[in-house]
Amino acid sequence: MEWKSISLKVKLILYIVVGTLLVLIASTAMTISTVTSQEEDLAYKQATEMARNYANNFNGDMEKNKAIAETIAVSVGSYDSINRDETNNMLYNLLVHHPHLLGTYIAYEPDAFDGQDHLFVNSSGHDATGRFIPYWNKINGAIRLDPLLEYDTLDYYQLPKKTERDVITEPYYYEGVFIVSYVSPIIKNDEFVGIGGVDVSLNYLDDTISTVKAFDSGYAFMTGNTGILVSHPFNKDWIGEKTLYDFDIPEISGAADDIREGKSGHVKTIDPNTGETVIMFYEPIRTGNFSFILVVPEDEIFAGVTTLSNKLLEISLISLIFMAGVSYLIALSFTEPIKNIVSDFKNISKDAVRGKLDSRAKTDVQKDFKEIPMGLNEILDSVMAPVRDTIRLTNALAKGELGERSNLNVKGEFRQLANTLDDFAESLDTIIKDSSEVLSAVQNNDFSRQVTVYGEGDFRILTEGIEKTRETLSEMIQEREKLEEIRKKEIHHRIKNNLQVISSLLDLEADKFTDESVIEAFKESQNRVISMALVHEELYRSQDMESIDFSDYLMKLVNELSYSYIIEKESIKIKTNVETVFLDMDTAIPLGMIVNELISNSFKHAFSPGEKGEIHVNLSLDNGKLILAVGDNGTGFPEHVNFRETDSLGLQLVTTLISQIGGILELERDGGTSFRITLN
Repeated sequence: MEWKSISLKVKLILYIVVGTLLVLIASTAMTISTVTSQEEDLAYKQATEMARNYANNFNGDMEKNKAIAETIAVSVGSYDSINRDETNNMLYNLLVHHPHLLGTYIAYEPDAFDGQDHLFVNSSGHDATGRFIPYWNKINGAIRLDPLLEYDTLDYYQLPKKTERDVITEPYYYEGVFIVSYVSPIIKNDEFVGIGGVDVSLNYLDDTISTVKAFDSGYAFMTGNTGILVSHPFNKDWIGEKTLYDFDIPEISGAADDIREGKSGHVKTIDPNTGETVIMFYEPIRTGNFSFILVVPEDEIFAGVTTLSNKLLEISLISLIFMAGVSYLIALSFTEPIKNIVSDFKNISKDAVRGKLDSRAKTDVQKDFKEIPMGLNEILDSVMAPVRDTIRLTNALAKGELGERSNLNVKGEFRQLANTLDDFAESLDTIIKDSSEVLSAVQNNDFSRQVTVYGEGDFRILTEGIEKTRETLSEMIQEREKLEEIRKKEIHHRIKNNLQVISSLLDLEADKFTDESVIEAFKESQNRVISMALVHEELYRSQDMESIDFSDYLMKLVNELSYSYIIEKESIKIKTNVETVFLDMDTAIPLGMIVNELISNSFKHAFSPGEKGEIHVNLSLDNGKLILAVGDNGTGFPEHVNFRETDSLGLQLVTTLISQIGGILELERDGGTSFRITLN
């Protein structure tokens, strides 16, 4: 088919729709590419910065250990009058005041300390040579004094002796403990006379690094500059036994080469621990030639990038569909009026030539079509009024004035023409109104209103497209509601599990004590947690986990606490004055825990058994501020005690929770004790 034979309508649709789609597709692809690339860079920078911060923190710890070793060496090397007992006291005190150290020590060359080695043969802190080599350590738990071993072969002594410089050893086993030593030489009169140093157990580093978490399941470990593992959160048997080269994974071996040269970087590789694809970030710890390694699953680090890409694709797809529909309607708004005008003029011209019309008709048409009426002026005089009315009605429809109708009193074919236009306008008006009602309902989140008028031909394509869009949006909303229900269950189970863990821990801790008052305190705390769990279980059964009726939640909590203190309930009344207040979950749960602690505190401390008393709980809104007051008319909180510095764990928890939710806590002592909490 030749291009000239294609109708103007089809050409306009092709030009507008295809052109618009091409522009949208190109711009969308560029936008998605740019945004996702930026998000990937941001994810890499975030993980790299995390690894660098941890590396700097551990570097600071190692510099501190190195400084302690230097202090020992300088202290004993600067004073000729210091004796062996004073030196031992210094080493002992340093070990006591730095709990993270495994050991402190000095080691002198033969007779280099005071020339009296023969007097100390095999005495404490000496060996058979009498050399002064005290090693204060906690290898077996308690602090004890031993003589240093293997100083004539191990690097901790031989390297500083050879280089006369500070030394941080590679990790090694000493007396069955995996350690690293920070050693400084003792120099007197430009001669090496001994060393001063400290040992740090790598168990200390392993315990600290094993707690590091990144993203959802990422973890961290540390290696020496040779690639040997000095910590690992999961495979403890690898520590001191495996190096990065032993995994025989090219990417990890390449990272080990960088670590040996003190370089930082990251590689994509297979985690030898889980078998998953991960990104491994490594940063050098300059002091001691260690390296901190952060391991993050690839799908977690790029989770935000994937979500963003999917959202952009969804938005782009909706935009393409919408613009295709708009472009199609625009093409129709041009082609339909043109088609009708040309058809009308063609029929009138034929009839006039045949002699059916003998009066001339004139019509006012758009500029592009003026040659047609000018060529037919002599034969259109008789159809002037019908043609003008047809043009008027056609233009009105093209402008969206669908209520316009023909007003000519004509007969024959002109009447048929007018009726056809009226029927067309009526049909189009009905379709547009029905579709508009559906779109308005969708805008108001009502997806139940279906398209009932479809029309024929192109109108059916339009109306079916609207109906399919409504169905798609309805399915999306239903899916979102399902996801919201899943999230609700996850929140519930997370809170429920946390409360169960706390209750179990309190039960376990109580078994460690024999003092009945301590055990009773644990049991009371456990009862409070159980009360919170029961109230939360009822809260979970509510329809809305996002906006909670806190007044109802508060009343249920008060009832549970009353049952928990059944003995005191007979002589102590709880009065409540609670306004209806809705809060989000992140505020409601901590505030419920605060009320739990304050009421329990009043039951326990405010009154003596059998004494008449009253506890009040007030909840109100004042100029947009939430005010919660919990108090009693008991003996009152002692005025000489600062409630923010009390030893009470309950009140410490209260002040911590109030700080977390941005509240203000005030204590009033008028006729008892009242805690007033204000939230903006």
